[in-house]
Amino acid sequence: MEPAQLPAGANQDEDFFAGVSGSRQISPVPEQTADAVPALAEDLIARTVCRMVPVESYQTKKISVFWSHSWHGSTWRKHMTLLLFYNGATAAVIACLGSAVAAVLFALELLPVVKGPNNYTEDLPYARWQTFWAATVGMILYILVLLFWRPVDSIFFDVICIDQLNPERKGKGLLSIGAFLKASRSMLILWDATYSDRLWTMFEVAAFLRSREEGETPKVVLRPTILGPTYLLLMLTLILVLRVGDSVSVLLSDSDRYVLWSLQFLICFCGLAANTATFREYFRSVSDSQEQLAGWRLADVKCSCCDTGHVCGGLCDREVVLKCICEWFGNLEHFESRVQTEIMDTFVHEQSRQPFTYSQVVIALVPILWSYLDRASAYARFTEWDPWLQASCQIARGLAWWLGVGPVAFLAQCRLAFRFQRKCRRARCDPLINLLPLLGIVLVILVAVVVEQLCFEPTLFHDGHTDNMLSFAALVLPSAWLLYGYVGAGTGKEAMFFSKLQHIAASEAIAVEREAKAIEKDPIATPVHERAMGQPVPVVSWSISLDEHIRDYGGRLTVDGDRLVKKSNEEAKLPGVEHQTEA
Repeated sequence: MEPAQLPAGANQDEDFFAGVSGSRQISPVPEQTADAVPALAEDLIARTVCRMVPVESYQTKKISVFWSHSWHGSTWRKHMTLLLFYNGATAAVIACLGSAVAAVLFALELLPVVKGPNNYTEDLPYARWQTFWAATVGMILYILVLLFWRPVDSIFFDVICIDQLNPERKGKGLLSIGAFLKASRSMLILWDATYSDRLWTMFEVAAFLRSREEGETPKVVLRPTILGPTYLLLMLTLILVLRVGDSVSVLLSDSDRYVLWSLQFLICFCGLAANTATFREYFRSVSDSQEQLAGWRLADVKCSCCDTGHVCGGLCDREVVLKCICEWFGNLEHFESRVQTEIMDTFVHEQSRQPFTYSQVVIALVPILWSYLDRASAYARFTEWDPWLQASCQIARGLAWWLGVGPVAFLAQCRLAFRFQRKCRRARCDPLINLLPLLGIVLVILVAVVVEQLCFEPTLFHDGHTDNMLSFAALVLPSAWLLYGYVGAGTGKEAMFFSKLQHIAASEAIAVEREAKAIEKDPIATPVHERAMGQPVPVVSWSISLDEHIRDYGGRLTVDGDRLVKKSNEEAKLPGVEHQTEA
């Protein structure tokens, strides 16, 4: 792909400040935007065949969501996370409605029997009553809606909305990024471990927060890119376990049930162990990111064009962003302090509440409901004694496990993965740590089974178990809601406490920075910083122009705000730079 170029005959500095710093566009056309699902499809095809397909973007004056992401993160994880973010809830609702309709039709004998008794008098245990209609219809509808549903939101996605084929138009798009941010109502951050390391991504977040009107609350949503793969793997694990249980049970006698249970356990172990390892990796990345943001410096972040030595020519992203920072935020020091405070607050807040919400977990666990709808339809069709009462008992039981027990087991897995996130010193022993969150899941399920059996014992209002299952649901559902409301499956209160500690350290650092800033105002009088032992520390104050500031940034000079600080007089031998030293 050709590098981005400025329009022929255009002045680079004027175009830059007009487009990015001034939040106006270089190109005369309005902002480009696209629909979410077509944009995902276009990007996926482009990455697969290594060339761009016809552009799906269109012109608009307002953008609903600005997608911010790191180009160095996993592409397939982003696609799966975005599909769940936009279509997951809709797919779950439509799939559940279709599954319920299929269950009712089977109960009314409008759908054929796959495996079961031929009449009501044939004495067969429930294990021989097989119906796959609810689960099959639900799964098919979920996949179709997830892949092909088109949400109404317009989005800004850089690879689609900025022309990647025409270098001149690409340059205009990059220089107009400020206008795109200002025209966006909200920002969706696709977060991964590389996000805080990239110059463009951190600038996008800071610029979006700054572009809001006074008194306006920025609408920022952070979604870790691990969500898509982990939730879909959880759904696949549940589908396999439940389908294997219903299918293999027909072929086994009662004495061979241990074979079935072993097979189900093996499937669960593989799927949940993979998710546990991913959760631990995610929590480690969050902790490292928070530590990084607390001491974030522009000199430490990476830029693709600088990493490759500018082999492609064209615009230098670092130069573009640094000039824009100086224009928007006054100086680089102020921008760094904003990252250490405002952006860190935003990230900690989103990471503590967003990643594993109750509603998202419920969507991932929806195959449990489909399985119990199949059971309910089988009872309604094949039992002789009050079939609809028996069916309602299964539905109540399914709701309790879907909305109560399942989310609590997931919460236990995440909390233990958070507690044991650090790698073991012995690499060979690290996989064994994944067993601890799995034991938490087993413990929750065992407790739920015991409580369920206790609820089966008494006869409450009349014969049958509907009242018993309602009482079981009345116990587990409030427990799940309270745990997610006050504990949560994410980093939670620990992250907020960590953020406060980081703010204390950041405040002290900012105070030192402000004191050092005063050196620039009076280059003759050089202050003396006191060490803890009361000994003076020599300080060198540098006066440097903006152009030289930008040109040498990241190279032989180390920039800190609008000034340059060197630890010794030996490093002060650079031509064209005024400096003063005092012990």
